[in-house]
Amino acid sequence: MTFLNVLFFATQVYAQERVALLIGNSNYEAPEMSLRNPANDVAALSAALEELGFAVTQATDQNAEAMQRAVEKFGVAAKGAEMAVFFYAGHGVQIGGENHLIGTDFAGNDLSALRQSSMTLDLVRDVMSRAGPDIGILLLDACRNNPFTESGMVENGLVRIRGGAGLLIAYATDPGNVAYDGLEENSVFTSGLLDHIATPNLDVRLMLGRVRQQVVLETDGRQIPWVEESVLDEYSFAPVLAGSAPKDEYTIDLEHWRRIASSSNAQDFEGYLEAHPEGLFASFARERIAAPLPEPAASLAPINASLTEADPNKIASALVALGYLNDPQTRDLGPALDNYRSQLPERETASADRLLQDAAQVSIFLATTTLQRLRTDIVALRSLERTLGIAEDALRQIEDIARTDANALPILQQARNDIYDIYRSRGIILRRLDQSRSYYEEVLNRAVIFFPPGIDASIISKASAPRDLNIADARMTNDAALFLRHVSQAEDSRKGSYQWLTDLIPPE
Repeated sequence: MTFLNVLFFATQVYAQERVALLIGNSNYEAPEMSLRNPANDVAALSAALEELGFAVTQATDQNAEAMQRAVEKFGVAAKGAEMAVFFYAGHGVQIGGENHLIGTDFAGNDLSALRQSSMTLDLVRDVMSRAGPDIGILLLDACRNNPFTESGMVENGLVRIRGGAGLLIAYATDPGNVAYDGLEENSVFTSGLLDHIATPNLDVRLMLGRVRQQVVLETDGRQIPWVEESVLDEYSFAPVLAGSAPKDEYTIDLEHWRRIASSSNAQDFEGYLEAHPEGLFASFARERIAAPLPEPAASLAPINASLTEADPNKIASALVALGYLNDPQTRDLGPALDNYRSQLPERETASADRLLQDAAQVSIFLATTTLQRLRTDIVALRSLERTLGIAEDALRQIEDIARTDANALPILQQARNDIYDIYRSRGIILRRLDQSRSYYEEVLNRAVIFFPPGIDASIISKASAPRDLNIADARMTNDAALFLRHVSQAEDSRKGSYQWLTDLIPPE
């Protein structure tokens, strides 16, 4: 079966289950507000979604009333859908903690006129929630520079809002900042969507991770998309295709590690070492195997009062980091605490402070290992992107020559083969980055919960000693310090943002 046949079959399956509403406002009544790309963004994304089996409604240059009617109608189409997508490109602002998507009829100069000429994002979210698709996705490329923002009438960008269960909200940039309309045919954010949305069998969260990564790298950190989501299952825009590029060893290594990282079974770590004897986390796996077997709780010294009085969320997150607990929402922490206490060389040191320090050391080890891999692959990706650009330019020139010169046909075929190989290598690196990015965020978000206050670089040397880390390695030391900075700078309002990725952008 050919690629086109597979895609046609998939779109037939999805045709009645996938719906999208795309709104793009370019031509505002106030000339200074007109934008170059929203209409282009809608047209390009519509074509991509239709290829993936979506029933798409396009609405360009709409006033507030027309936008609201389109959204209400979309809510009917989205009822019971497998996937429902709302996309907005144009001006958007926050007023009093509420996000407003601005219609083309706005031509006033005060907040009252702005409210009357806009539709709230809360309305879109509520319509989507009532429709109840399996997954509802809101894509907002809506933070462009505008006169009333620059004059101080409203704050920059959009404000974070909470989505309901099954909803994912992706913003083109982080809270309070602006997004770039783009100098090409599409905005920076939409270009990222177009590059990755049709990747076969790529979970939507990983797909948006690639988009966020691309935007951060392309803008050198000036624009940082972010995501708010409450999605449990996995969903992809594109179906699985036979013959997809295989995973490389690093991707398999990290996927294996993430499956067993919170295990308390030594056999899981033995299996990891058997599969990856020189794996990224081999030293940590050996440490877990060498840990003493848990003793009966009755033989342990009485539990330290600091452990029973400490914040249970912190204790649970620390136990997950150490591998003694699978689910941080577990209410009964007793068995996990007993396992942890039984493996300490001095039972009386099993205090809350000791637990949090141990978990912090493990987190630093895992984070620094992952940061080094991330940095290496980002450099490789940028190099491949430059090579791909040169190769595609050359291919276009060869295609022009081959139209009139048959002698150029063998060279043309070779050029196409070369580009295929570059794309294949790019796909492998992107899959590695998918794993590394998401794993680093797991470690970071968990550390934010339990890291002791006032933690400093002195913990780095303690983290290295039992895990065969060469602390004399300046890069390892710097990455450990970088992780500590990411933890100290993290806040709930930035969760879902790739702010930390800006520190990994390689110098040109």
